[in-house]
Amino acid sequence: MSEKKKNSDDIVAVWKVPLAGGVHEVEFEHGTATGKRVIRLDGRIIRRKEWMFRLIGDEIFNIENTQCIIRVEPDGLFMYTYSLLVDGKPLNNYCEYMSKTRSVWIVSTDGVDKRITLDKETMDIFIDGVKITDTMPEFIDNGTQTHFFIGEVMATLKTVHSGDKKVGVVHNIFIDGKQIKEL
Repeated sequence: MSEKKKNSDDIVAVWKVPLAGGVHEVEFEHGTATGKRVIRLDGRIIRRKEWMFRLIGDEIFNIENTQCIIRVEPDGLFMYTYSLLVDGKPLNNYCEYMSKTRSVWIVSTDGVDKRITLDKETMDIFIDGVKITDTMPEFIDNGTQTHFFIGEVMATLKTVHSGDKKVGVVHNIFIDGKQIKEL
């Protein structure tokens, strides 16, 4: 859709959504006099509806194959509340879940930043949201290491037990023997 001038008076909510491919910004405009609804994803309009007679209800859309729902609910006379559900969870719950089940690193190769995401439940590795299928796992003392390429650069994901029950398993990425700091 083409971009039109934003009417900042109608912007009612802005959310940051962390996914495997990065953190996305969702902006929602709601014209309560006209029923207009505009959803922007990372500054680009992905949905526009004009002259809606029903001012409450859900707007469903996807980010990186993840379902998102903007819920518009009444909150008193001519007032509304706006919430974002991601993968069926309120955004705060989703962010908490993601922080427990994902590890994220930013790696710069050839002058370009790449976002590496590890799904701790499946041990899948994603580069900028794309699942890496060409990996070379091997067992090491106290864990595993998985080799994969980021472009032409070899990276290693080491997964070992910390020795501390409270900490549990630790995941680290190394490039050329140097550990990359997790976000």
